[in-house]
Amino acid sequence: MLWGLSMRVLLAIGCDFYDHARKLNGAERDAQRMFDALVQPQVGDYDPGRSRLLLSPRYDELRQVLRDALFTDPQPDTFTLFFAGHGSVSAGAFYMWLRDSNPKGLSASALSLADVFRNLNEAAPGQSNIIIDACESGGLIEDLGVLLKPSLLGNAHSPGLTLVATAAQDQGAGDTPAGGTGTIALLDCIEGRDFVQDHKANLDLIEIGMKVSQRLCRSGQNPVVWGLNLFGSRGFCKNPRFGSDPASSLRHALHTWPTGSDEVIKRNYDELWTAYSAVGGVWDPRKFSSLVRAMLLPSASDPEVMASLAERLAITFLQRATQARDPFRSVEVAATLAVALLPALGHQLVAETAERLVDHVAQSLVGATAALVKDLESDKYALLSDRSGVLSELHELPVRITKVLGWSAAATGISRDATLRAEAEALYGRLTRLILAYYSGSVASFSDAQAAGCCVALSTCTRLGLRDEGEQLAGLLFNSLIQCEGKVARGDLPRDRALDYLIARRQNDYSDSVDLVARPVDLLTVLLKAAVQLGLEDVFDESLWKIDGLAFSAYLPADYVRFGDHLMEGGENLVWSIGYDVFKTADFVASWPPPKTSPQTPLIASLAIAASLLYPDRQAWFLLES
Repeated sequence: MLWGLSMRVLLAIGCDFYDHARKLNGAERDAQRMFDALVQPQVGDYDPGRSRLLLSPRYDELRQVLRDALFTDPQPDTFTLFFAGHGSVSAGAFYMWLRDSNPKGLSASALSLADVFRNLNEAAPGQSNIIIDACESGGLIEDLGVLLKPSLLGNAHSPGLTLVATAAQDQGAGDTPAGGTGTIALLDCIEGRDFVQDHKANLDLIEIGMKVSQRLCRSGQNPVVWGLNLFGSRGFCKNPRFGSDPASSLRHALHTWPTGSDEVIKRNYDELWTAYSAVGGVWDPRKFSSLVRAMLLPSASDPEVMASLAERLAITFLQRATQARDPFRSVEVAATLAVALLPALGHQLVAETAERLVDHVAQSLVGATAALVKDLESDKYALLSDRSGVLSELHELPVRITKVLGWSAAATGISRDATLRAEAEALYGRLTRLILAYYSGSVASFSDAQAAGCCVALSTCTRLGLRDEGEQLAGLLFNSLIQCEGKVARGDLPRDRALDYLIARRQNDYSDSVDLVARPVDLLTVLLKAAVQLGLEDVFDESLWKIDGLAFSAYLPADYVRFGDHLMEGGENLVWSIGYDVFKTADFVASWPPPKTSPQTPLIASLAIAASLLYPDRQAWFLLES
């Protein structure tokens, strides 16, 4: 067996015949094909003696087989349930219909997801996979909020659980003469006709589910993929494409999950659940970074464990990020994981994992930017939040604009694929022009947290030849900073103090809000550096006297390997003051020290850019070097 001495059990159910529903024509065939594929040693390696194929079973028969599959010794380490047939949502729960299921009593005659969960919780297999190819199968989401909690999962060694439903809650499952469209797509991945990846020996069901989702969405069917798999890569099936890439020998893949990481996952179990919930809602990159570092640090001396754990976290949290309303959430999750690997990039496996994460960031950024551009072209108010009021927009919208511009610009610099990079460059130009057309009044300096986004966005305008756009962006931000006399909010301004800052700014009286103002500011430093690239020195010089006495700063790191640390040591802190040592932009330029360090590789440069956008108290100054 590929997975050593572990017991792998498959229960494949296909139901064509019903006492109280219309007959189907392909569900049994789908279950047969899935069973025949996965019990093969070279495909799924599920135990053919313990695994069962049920064709149009009755409820009592299935219950008995399910008990035998889960509770007969040796109990399974990996359990997979496949169901093809009728499905429906009733009373807030999803039911899989069997031969004798009655719509007037589904709870007593059909298999509910809640029933399956209760059995899995008691049997506690190391990894559980549930695949449902049925109408309304996306309704399983109805059960997740109640069922998927640490208290339900109990003290089981692993919370490994993956679900794939081939149709949304309000959709039917597509069917063809060859079988269900969802099952066909799954088998194409399992048997190698459709490419998933080639750098690991095993395929994870989440990877397969995401590929199937992309394929079916093109035909109007919207699958649901959900997974929380932290303790072990107990692979769903073997990877038929592993080694097909000539470079795969350089990208060594782990065949088994390193058990040495189990203890660190247990220690951070509650924090993992908290972070997992936050990914889809209120998101704090720093908190997530702290958790990631706490999990990766113990394996710093073992690069194989570190790389594998980072990949496992990526699979789990990136899938959760797809359910967030913010299209840039997946970008931030992948970027946080990649940046956490910065200090260990000297190890080849870690560097390869970081590269894959950066590639994901680039692809996700292009997708998110394309979606935003499309939304803005159809609705110019698309950037306005639908969850907050006008006062909130006064402060948050300018920050949101520079953040979006910064991330969109980053895609043009970190994309390794030439075609993707060209697409990113075209999208960034379109996005910048749309924002200048619709939101010029909100392209304003409100917070020092905007410095990082401005740094990446303005340097990208220069590099791509978007001179007019760069001049407009820099001019609007600089004029706004002059109007408020440089008193922008500190980068970590609490949301509940935003109104206090707005009132103080409106009245130009900060006597009761001194603690809300940034001192010194990085934003002015970014704008002066950008002015040199854009040829705006003379324009800016005319107004510098209006911010006489304003202190501005820059931190130059000793190296970029620690650029993702919450507290960077070493380096050089530079501080200037208008009217003291800087009277014109030329004075500032003359005082800027020669570069002492720069990113040693394109990968480090990409991660430094990502770190600055995640934690905007640091700037990627190398982008603004002439």
